[in-house]
Amino acid sequence: MGRSEEVKMKRRDLLTAGMTSAAAGAVRAGQHAPVCDPCTPAPFPAVASPMARLRVKPIMTNMIHSGVWEGPCRFNVVTVAQERETVKRSYEGWSQALRKGQFSFGAGAELLEPSLVTFNEDFTIPPAAFAALERDARESDVFFIAPSGSSNAAFDLVQRFHKPGILFGLSCRTVDVAAYAKSQGEEMLVVEDSDELRLTADLLRARKHFRETRVLFPTNRGFPSVASLTGITDLEDLEARLGVKVIPIPYKALADSMERTLGDAAARREAAAEADTLMRGAAQTYPERDYVVRSLLFKRTVAGLMEAHTANAFTIECFEFCSSRLPEQWKITPCLVHTLFKDRGIASSCEGDMGALLGMRLLMSLSGKSSHLGNMFLRDRKLVEINHSAPGIRMNGFDQPGLPYKLGRFVQSGWGTKAVVDFSRNTEKRVTVARMHPDARQVLVMQGELVRSSGWDKDELGCSVAAFVRPSKTGDSEAFVRRQLEYGNHLVWVYGDYADRMRRLGALMDLKVEVIA
Repeated sequence: MGRSEEVKMKRRDLLTAGMTSAAAGAVRAGQHAPVCDPCTPAPFPAVASPMARLRVKPIMTNMIHSGVWEGPCRFNVVTVAQERETVKRSYEGWSQALRKGQFSFGAGAELLEPSLVTFNEDFTIPPAAFAALERDARESDVFFIAPSGSSNAAFDLVQRFHKPGILFGLSCRTVDVAAYAKSQGEEMLVVEDSDELRLTADLLRARKHFRETRVLFPTNRGFPSVASLTGITDLEDLEARLGVKVIPIPYKALADSMERTLGDAAARREAAAEADTLMRGAAQTYPERDYVVRSLLFKRTVAGLMEAHTANAFTIECFEFCSSRLPEQWKITPCLVHTLFKDRGIASSCEGDMGALLGMRLLMSLSGKSSHLGNMFLRDRKLVEINHSAPGIRMNGFDQPGLPYKLGRFVQSGWGTKAVVDFSRNTEKRVTVARMHPDARQVLVMQGELVRSSGWDKDELGCSVAAFVRPSKTGDSEAFVRRQLEYGNHLVWVYGDYADRMRRLGALMDLKVEVIA
């Protein structure tokens, strides 16, 4: 896959992917993004994909003296020509090691072409050398620097371009550069081996995804959501400090777009074909085919609006949406949309809950897996039940086969297509649960285990897909729930233990991560 395909979302992927493919203060009514009619804006690749790789620019620095002399910094003098040849061989060997994969950045990273930056005994990177780096610096997310020749050159690179740097190996020089960079407000990370390098690249990639999050939020009411008060509502701070942008649009824009989709014969044919695929893959389907098609037409509508507003995440407040009567008119609920988006790595949350959505963004980027979101219920002080009909299917990995699923119905009259998964049938029982604090400065994490699940065996209405979890070491679910008095309700979880990675990622993002195990 080419760089442009990897870095940017494609409209067709967002429209057709399914279970079978991998301002200030609160927003108030009227503070919406401009409405497009019809929604045919700039190409969809204007927004970064939530699955984009981390772009790494390797740079070696080195010194070539202008003459020959001895002194306290030169005890093994060679000619200028010999020194230039030595620097050339060193750079070629390092470049070859990069190309052979001797430095392991992981599958989530993309290496740009390496560069050599040289200077003389004035220890100053020439303007021409900076100019030669400009294009790659703009395209890169992080510099991987081999700091030969001096300490200050590596710092000068990160200061000039304000990009984080990674140095390989703990040494007198690397700790010197890292400490000074931190004191000057720049970021220089030091890794000791390939395992730590790969982990650091994964963490930086997750941070990149988070900072590039742009959330489409159809609403006439704005924040706080009527049933999720503890979502994040200081959107100005959220964008200024963490880069996350929320794009509210009025229900009229949503309704107009949905009506156009419903009247589009080609869109109906494509949605019908996708519905057939979903139904063939399902262990059982309770709703009628037309209701499945309608949910997929709603997905196409939301995807088109995301394209129009360069968004790569989605939330909608279920209670406000229900009261608008639009779901009944269209015979849909948002449940299936959330599932299908998450299976593509797109953060998509219920009830306009930004605390849940951003916890989801962190977990899915770190794990490379789809997730489940739900209300919290404390059962017998022993178990935390997480219950919503918004499970992921690709919860073993975006590039792995999906879990077995059924297609259920949300309302008694038969519509409101939702996915149903039996979480207990999966071999993996370790789980990581998360939620972001309303101040967007803290994250609550459970290092837990899945005990059981429910919702699979019956044709249950409403929110009925539940996971029952507990902290893996203490089993003290009540202690975790009491911390939710500070954090709020909805919880998001993924399979696997990512608690330590969440701590490390929090440190990179200046977020306090509170882990209960």
